[in-house]
Formats: sequence, C-alpha cells, structure tokens
Amino acid sequence: MNRLKKFITLNPLLACVAIYAICYFFRLIEYLVLRTDESIFGENLVHKIAGIAIIFIILRTLHLRWRDIGFRSKHWLKGIGLGLCLGAFFYIIAYAVELVVLYYQGANPVLKLTTDNFSLTKSNDFVSIGIGFIILFNIFNTWMEEGLFRGLFVRILQRKYTFAKAIFASALLFGLWHLAMPLRAFLDGKLSLSGMLLLSVSYVLFSFVAGIKLSLLYKATGSLWPGLAEHFLTNIIINLIHVESAQGYDNLRSIRIALAQLLSLVFVYMIFTYMKRRDKSKVAQSDNYS
Repeated sequence: MNRLKKFITLNPLLACVAIYAICYFFRLIEYLVLRTDESIFGENLVHKIAGIAIIFIILRTLHLRWRDIGFRSKHWLKGIGLGLCLGAFFYIIAYAVELVVLYYQGANPVLKLTTDNFSLTKSNDFVSIGIGFIILFNIFNTWMEEGLFRGLFVRILQRKYTFAKAIFASALLFGLWHLAMPLRAFLDGKLSLSGMLLLSVSYVLFSFVAGIKLSLLYKATGSLWPGLAEHFLTNIIINLIHVESAQGYDNLRSIRIALAQLLSLVFVYMIFTYMKRRDKSKVAQSDNYS
C-alpha cells in the first residue's frame, strides 16, 4: 500500500492513466463480452461496480474518504436539486429548438418515450421494470464516473498540475471513455469504419465538453452532488426521450445534445467565474481589514 501511495504521489498523471486502464478493461469486457445493456436490464452495471471498488481501494491507499473527493454530506440535497434543475432546463431548451425547427420544416415531430428494450408509450408489463433498471443503474453509473473523473482524478492530478491542466486531462480521459460504444458497433458490423470514426469524434467531443463543465461545476460548488445529479438526469433524458419525425428517428440528436451541452457549459462557466471573483474579493477584503 505504501509503495502504491508513493507511486500515485510522485507520478499523478501516470497513476491516473493506470487506474483508467484497469477501469477500461472491465468496461470493454462488459461491452464486448457480457453485453449487459443488450439484455433485459438495458444498461451496463458490472464495470461500474468494479470502478466504484477501484475508487474505494485508491481512497484507502491515500487515506482519503469519499467526502474528500466531493461526496460531502453538507447541503447534499441542495446540490442534487441544483444539478437536476440545470440538466432539465437546458435540455428543455434543446428539445424545444429541435421541435420548432422540424415543425417549420413540415416534418411533424413528436416526442417518443422509448428505450432499446422497452416502449414506454405502449402497455407493457416490463415498462416499470425497465425504467427501474435505467434509474438504478444510472445511479451507479454517475456515482462511478463522477467519483473517478471529477473527484479522484482531479484531486490526484492537482498534486502536480494546475486546475486547468487537471480538468483538461480528466475531460480527455472521460471523452475517450465513450469510445467503447462506437467500437462495439463497428465490430458488430453495424457501422462502417468511416461511420465509427465520425461517431467516435462526436462522442469524444461531447463527453470532453461535458467533462469540462462538470469539473467547473465541482470547483464552483465544492461538491460532486450537483454534477452527479446533472449527469444522471442527462443520461436519463438521452436514453428515454427521443424525437420522431418525417425526417427520421432522432436525426438531429447530435445537434440537440451539442446545443444542451454548450449552453450549460456557458452557464456553468459564468457561475465558476462569478465564484472565483467573489472569493478573490473576500480575500482582498480580509487583507484590507488585517
């Protein structure tokens, strides 16, 4: 344990990459072999549980607790409420813009509540089970990803690097984390090589932007709860709410997600800069009084 702690302390970037590689190994096993998301569960869980266990081991090694990486008990409910409001507000705008554009194009858009395995607009005995799995598994999903990328990685990287460099590295790893999905689609013959590359670029870019936003939100609030809640709701919305029109099924999905992510990034950046200026003002006032 002492040798591992020393390695993490002296080589923070290499340590994060090593931890990431172990987590990615479990992710690929589940995506390419177990394929839990293609079963009745409709989501992946095994590599999320493995990731949470790995975070726990690293925290014990560094003599840290979960609250030390952002899972603070103080104002946690307020933080969750903030994150849910943030996620809902900007996706409402994104869906509204998409529906208006399609409507004026004469495409007659309608919202559909569906998943890969269930139709939520039809009578189905498994609907409540399917929704339950999506909600439950996304709790583990966001717990693991926020704890790993925003909580653990940013804290470890800041031992040696600036906050800006730490969140850039964390967001890049978070973006690459999502390459497993287009890779599987390519290996299954559902995507051509060019299609996989195009989808991979969009996945990495969207996830990178989301990673920067969530790191800034964590820094501004001092808690992972707002980002976890926003991340959770975003996943639920993307998985369940779709747009069907005469032009096809979710044909503007990438634009919708990009719009929601960019708008929320701008908003969170504004909060971050405001909090930063406020903190500097407090320090200046304190120095003046002293």
